[in-house]
Amino acid sequence: MKQRVLSPLSVFDEPQLRMLFAEFNVNEKHINSIYRHIIQNGVTSFDDIPQLPVRIIAPLKERFVFSTSRIAERMDASDNSTTKLLVELQDGQRVETVIMRYGEVELKSFPESEKVRRQKELNLTDRPFKSKKRATVCLSSQVGCAMGCTFCATGTMGLLSNLTTGEIVEQLVHANTVEKIRNVVFMGMGEPLDNYEAVLGAINAMIDTSRFSLSPTRITVSTVGVAPRILSLMRDVPQIGLALSLHAPSQALRQQIVPSSKAYSLEKILDATFAFIENQNKPNPNNPRHILVEYVLIENINSSTEVAHELGQLFAHRVDRKDVLVNVIPYNPTDVVEEYEKPTPETLKNFVAIVRSYGVHTLIRQELGQDIASACGQLVVKKKRDGCNGDALDLEDIGKTKSSVKAVGSPRVSRKAGTVTKKTGGNFRMRAGFLTYDFLRIGGTAFGMGLLGVFVVRTLLKK
Repeated sequence: MKQRVLSPLSVFDEPQLRMLFAEFNVNEKHINSIYRHIIQNGVTSFDDIPQLPVRIIAPLKERFVFSTSRIAERMDASDNSTTKLLVELQDGQRVETVIMRYGEVELKSFPESEKVRRQKELNLTDRPFKSKKRATVCLSSQVGCAMGCTFCATGTMGLLSNLTTGEIVEQLVHANTVEKIRNVVFMGMGEPLDNYEAVLGAINAMIDTSRFSLSPTRITVSTVGVAPRILSLMRDVPQIGLALSLHAPSQALRQQIVPSSKAYSLEKILDATFAFIENQNKPNPNNPRHILVEYVLIENINSSTEVAHELGQLFAHRVDRKDVLVNVIPYNPTDVVEEYEKPTPETLKNFVAIVRSYGVHTLIRQELGQDIASACGQLVVKKKRDGCNGDALDLEDIGKTKSSVKAVGSPRVSRKAGTVTKKTGGNFRMRAGFLTYDFLRIGGTAFGMGLLGVFVVRTLLKK
């Protein structure tokens, strides 16, 4: 993978900023002052930062900018629950950042069975449903993804590049211009632990009291299971939330759905995951936090009663610890893997009931923003129909002129229980977009409820 080089750099790329200050022999205490005035006071020029030594201002202007990216497009859900920001990077690549709002439309967006159950509880107490208003942002860490999850459009496209710490932090800055953000989840494009140093730098910036001053308990990182990096998180930022994208209870089935899981066995991943949460709960064992286990349920693939029993058995020994929460996410069909199907209501109900029968805390995801194309590929398809100036491209086509782009076959997956077979067919381009997303308030922490595969789309270069 070719390393991206930004010029100018983002002021939020702290290591490079510190190198500049060392080069000009300027006290690094001024770096905190820069961040404080940008984030808290909204200054837009280095000239407006008081007490900044004169000799560093010109180099700062030459090598750094307040933002290397911009909001290219904004879409809002009709109920105002969700806002999607299309963020254009310095080199023209684009990713999405999603803002979720909770507290006003939460009950009506519950799955029907959960909505009925909750409404019955409220009727018994004669109380209205209330939920504290809050906003969560979902961030991307890479352009594309190397993990190859077969149900995720982004995952089938391969990894194009890593985002820098500054580009990740800028997504939070952009989101804050729309809504005051209280919670952050790394569930967008890419595998966060595959871009560890940049993600760690972004997290440290977010929890720094001189910058965003977010509590580490309000930041969650989702991973398919990069075991050594889970242990690194335990050492470097032990109080953040951790979500594991599991999707199968056995190594054999998981390798078919998440090909990259061949690198680390399920046993090693779970050992690292349990070590993380046990270390986190040591100081306060009577009020344990959860590991969120994300499970995208796909009809006839990982949805059988046998698989449900396996999943329940996998976590049954953790029931007394109360440190595992399984979130079942009904698959949202896409053009990319078109033969995958959303589970029927009966399949979903039975699957969850079986897992719960083992005492495992299990929930069904809550959906928000469906009317602004939250499924894989929907936004790209809509943009094409609306006749926008850009086109949806394969990753390998990004940067090519229009005349050199050819339609490619979309991968298909045959539907046999426990098998995933890639095929090629159709003459439409592979598209990437949202898979699923949602967040649930549990124990004072906002947890992400699904993977967010953020689409890549780039305006074609003119001849």
